[in-house]
Amino acid sequence: MEIDIIGTAAEVSPERVEGRNVAVIDVFRATSVMVTALGNGAREIIPMTGIEESFRLRDRLVAEHRQQGDPGPVLLGGERNTVIIEGFDLDNSPLRYTPEVVRDATIVMSTTNGTRAVNCAQGLANEIYIAALLNADAVADRLGSLDRDVALVCSGRHNRFTIEDSLCAGMMAQYLARNYGYRLTDFAWWCAEVYERYENDLQGALDHCLHYHTIKNRWSEDIAWCLHRNVMTTTPHITKEGGIRP
Repeated sequence: MEIDIIGTAAEVSPERVEGRNVAVIDVFRATSVMVTALGNGAREIIPMTGIEESFRLRDRLVAEHRQQGDPGPVLLGGERNTVIIEGFDLDNSPLRYTPEVVRDATIVMSTTNGTRAVNCAQGLANEIYIAALLNADAVADRLGSLDRDVALVCSGRHNRFTIEDSLCAGMMAQYLARNYGYRLTDFAWWCAEVYERYENDLQGALDHCLHYHTIKNRWSEDIAWCLHRNVMTTTPHITKEGGIRP
């Protein structure tokens, strides 16, 4: 079995993901938010690209819940360029998605990069999972147990490669190679080697990361949470209907 790593969502193509099991990674911060929310009891996350379509879907789901007598809340979560979208309930801070806020909730989510990455592999991949440093080993175990070629899709930022996503992908590639005998492509090998070099000093790698320096002052508490490794065991996956469930 082979594991490949795709450096940005813009690089996803049928040739690279078709028939494979895929994990999508956006450490700062979309997939960290998704993993946190679902681990804290959210029912489902629906990834959306556009803002207006997010509002329309929220309104439709609220009406359906009312008709069905479903008390679960429907929330809008997301950001554009790290700032909460006007009219949304939540931004892209995983620390806001507490059990008290998200338990039993359906969350319609739209972010600058992460939800695009999630959506780009739909209809092509065999199964799609959501990964972050928070649940990296749990998702890697799930992928390894399925005995199929794997592609790890790094979200990136504005179509550019980011170090934090590659560290997570390298961590997962290393795990799959060691525990399930996966063969690594050239880029997967490189990411695994970089992760091994910085495994005990993630900050040393982030010192070279443009995205990290862009957000570190405003979102330092978020970053600290997102850099925790293997503190959650949820393995979110995309359903046939397009939602993300635990």
